[in-house]
Amino acid sequence: MKDANTPTSERRKDEPRSLQELGAELQRLRESKNLTLDDISAATCIRKNFLEDIEAGNFARFKALVYARGFVRTCTTLLGAPELWNEYRQQLTIDTFGPAQGASESADRSESAGRRHSMMPPSSVRAGAANMGLPARGFRHSSTRRNGVILLVLLIVGALGGLWFNWDRLRGEVSKLQREQAYDEMKSREAEQARHDEMRKAEEAAVQREMQARRQAENAGAEPDAEPPLVPAEKPAVMPEKTGEAAAKAALTIRASGDCWLRVREGDKDLLVTTVREGFEQTFPLDRTLSVRFGAGQNVQVSTNGTDFSSPGGGVQRLEYRPDGSSLKVRR
Repeated sequence: MKDANTPTSERRKDEPRSLQELGAELQRLRESKNLTLDDISAATCIRKNFLEDIEAGNFARFKALVYARGFVRTCTTLLGAPELWNEYRQQLTIDTFGPAQGASESADRSESAGRRHSMMPPSSVRAGAANMGLPARGFRHSSTRRNGVILLVLLIVGALGGLWFNWDRLRGEVSKLQREQAYDEMKSREAEQARHDEMRKAEEAAVQREMQARRQAENAGAEPDAEPPLVPAEKPAVMPEKTGEAAAKAALTIRASGDCWLRVREGDKDLLVTTVREGFEQTFPLDRTLSVRFGAGQNVQVSTNGTDFSSPGGGVQRLEYRPDGSSLKVRR
């Protein structure tokens, strides 16, 4: 009887163990480490009912081979039994898993919808069994980049669309700003011109007052010479000569027939610095030498005796006018 049993034991030792025997070995390893099914479920995120089916060797409720192999490998890795996983890998194949799955379909159909459980494993199990199932690497990063590109394109399209729809309004605003700026510049030029005109009028009035005061002083100084009663009959003829000498005293008169920049200096003092225009006329006494610079000499007429007016020359000219009425062109 011993001889009859010996071939049987040797044959069992050489043959691979069944799924029920492997499940029993897995249960023994778990209990040897003082772990419960709840402990394994908490560590692997695998539902307890699937762990019970694995230890019972029943894979009927597993809808795909990849889930069954992934769950088993996760459990054997946790319990530190890689050799047990090698035996499971020989048993859990398409040939052995397919018929079992087909046989369990009729039993699954008879169960109520409330007792069905989702076969989708948790994310941690999918990560642990990544090499046993469909590869998921790269999908999350690719999706993020794609979403970023789509968002950027939408932002650009939105900005261009907003610019297109608001183009007329923006163009109107720009035109309005340009008109307001031109109006402000015109008002500024007018105010500056009015200020220059007021300064010119004030300067002319000051010069006229000064010349009038000088003439009054000269006339007052000439009156005592006419008082002596013993003056011969020919003597009164001297008065007109002195009066004529006073009237013939040199003075610089400038008339403008167009725009011309003008600067009149007496020594180091500026008497007038401005841009004159057509109609401008002003007289400066020639008590001392005056240095005059014309920006456009062809647009002005100059006289030192009040009668003979002439142009100082075309373009930029610089001349000195002396008290005796003579003039000298200065070259730089």
